[in-house]
Amino acid sequence: GLRFFHRSLVLTKRDADVVLCPSLATKRELTDLGVAAERVTVVPWGVEPFEVSEHDISGVRARHGVNGRYVLWVGTIEPRKNLAGLIAAFRRIRSADVELLLVGPQGWNEDLAGRLGGHDSRVRALGFVSTDDLRGLYAGAAAFCLPSLREGFGIPVLEAMMAGAPIVTSSGTATEEVVGDAGICVDPRDHDAIAQAL
Repeated sequence: GLRFFHRSLVLTKRDADVVLCPSLATKRELTDLGVAAERVTVVPWGVEPFEVSEHDISGVRARHGVNGRYVLWVGTIEPRKNLAGLIAAFRRIRSADVELLLVGPQGWNEDLAGRLGGHDSRVRALGFVSTDDLRGLYAGAAAFCLPSLREGFGIPVLEAMMAGAPIVTSSGTATEEVVGDAGICVDPRDHDAIAQAL
């Protein structure tokens, strides 16, 4: 994978007349890597509009055994997503009536089972869910939190916003661009700040 990306960067710098990217954060990274700024154009991504009914929300809650309030996280399970920071922050929240639901496939270099341990039943990994279930989970969330250390854009943040979920995400990353002033942006390495925002 790394060889593929390194080779792609070499070819991009050498051959591309225009490089499209989804965020200013990604544009900065590209220019830092030697792609001429005048060749880079930012075109933010979008999501297909959707609506979720109360019936949809109650159905997804029943299917996944969700009874009370919950904080939702969505992504591929990998180190840059900062699950360790999110789980540490969530465990600072002492309310017994709120869960942290983790949705997404296993990625790489992250021992989710070890991270979860068995000592906090309020944190649950649901794994991959259908698009309809995901939309219902977004719409029913008390908050959506994506405290990534690094993102190129942040589609889950945009999807959560589409569903009307309150957003907590990382300052200094592309997700801050996505959320603008419609959410709370915090230092993703500051567990207390994440907990306080939640």
